[in-house]
Amino acid sequence: MSSGPELEIDLCAIGWNFRVLTALTAATVSAVVKSDAYGLGLEAVASGLAAAGCQSFFVADLSEAEKLRRILPRAAIYVLAPGYAADPTPYHKRSLVPVCNSPEDAICAALSVERAPYAVNLETGFHRFGLTFDDVRRLAQTETHVPALALSHLACAETRDAPANALQWNRFVSMCEMLRPRRRSLGASAAIWLGRRFHFDIIRAGSALYGLQMPTADPSPIRPVVRLCAPLVAVQTVSKREAVGYAATFATSRVTRIGTLALGYSHGLPFAAANRISVSIGPHEAPLIGRVAMEYVTLDLTDVPESLCRPGIAVEVVGPHFSVDDLARTAQTNPQEVLLRLGAGCRRRYVNSPVGAAGGWGR
Repeated sequence: MSSGPELEIDLCAIGWNFRVLTALTAATVSAVVKSDAYGLGLEAVASGLAAAGCQSFFVADLSEAEKLRRILPRAAIYVLAPGYAADPTPYHKRSLVPVCNSPEDAICAALSVERAPYAVNLETGFHRFGLTFDDVRRLAQTETHVPALALSHLACAETRDAPANALQWNRFVSMCEMLRPRRRSLGASAAIWLGRRFHFDIIRAGSALYGLQMPTADPSPIRPVVRLCAPLVAVQTVSKREAVGYAATFATSRVTRIGTLALGYSHGLPFAAANRISVSIGPHEAPLIGRVAMEYVTLDLTDVPESLCRPGIAVEVVGPHFSVDDLARTAQTNPQEVLLRLGAGCRRRYVNSPVGAAGGWGR
């Protein structure tokens, strides 16, 4: 193993999740690969999804769109970033579909002499940006060609009976009746389990593709995608009643074998995981003790066989015993943030495990 942490990314599991989502809906499943595919690597992940049959993708901005266009010349690519009216040329040149988040962007796209496809983001209750009812009325009166897609985003899709879901559905349908877009998209991954009326024409799948569990899916057909390992770099034995790490948040209650693991918050391990999680060394568990430092964290190895407590041995932090979702719950954050930070901070290694074998770890 390398001297630093390694995030193993199973491309076959991502493809499996895409096919599972496709089987659960009559809508088209489009992949959200923004923010470098949630930190897992835009080019590798998108190529794997395309091989699994995905034909349309959502990216954050033009930079990501241009990278994606180089490897997928025929895919439909939707660009979520606002600002189309400032310079439409890159969109037309590379056959990219702008998601118009303001009335200025939408009117510019509707009146474009190129009559290129465009999408509109409708403000139905998320309140980040998007066209209001008044904006939609004005656009419906002035447009020369209809949007290729109208989309909005559910604020509470992971709560099945949230009143906001029905409210946003009603607003979305009403706005679409005025615009008459060719296709409609209200939901992301979690919307699949809200019922078919939330599916419309396109599901914008992100979290579920990358193995994050959906609270409304029980049992979940989603397979885990990542495995995080890091090497032990030092082992020492300390006496009883010795403090460990910054601020002395942990003190030994016995003679303790302590291991130093090459993993810290610079690699994406949440600071709030301190003294709250355990890792796996073979079939054995070892608790994390003391604060999470920038590049290192310490473990209590006292109950792990001495033969497994040597520098260089691989320690599993995320895997079958403890998922990204588990880590996020423990650290009281969201799993998307954890996944993105781990992907950005650790060395990535891609595997293509057969489905049903290591690719799903039998969860």
